Amino acid sequence: MTALRVAALAFGLLALCAGGLQIWAFASTGFPRHLVVGVFAVAVGLSVLVAGSKAGSPRWPR
Repeated sequence: MTALRVAALAFGLLALCAGGLQIWAFASTGFPRHLVVGVFAVAVGLSVLVAGSKAGSPRWPR
């Protein structure tokens, strides 16, 4: 596992945590800005985790 892949997975987890906290802040306060930022952070975290987990695997089955 390369250092870049580890960094990508760590960033993805960090983005998921930040998004979860933003959504929690929305549930607590009701400010819609927290929901927008939270959904965006969760989407970024998921996309980075998927890309990081697929890195290095063959793209076409043989």
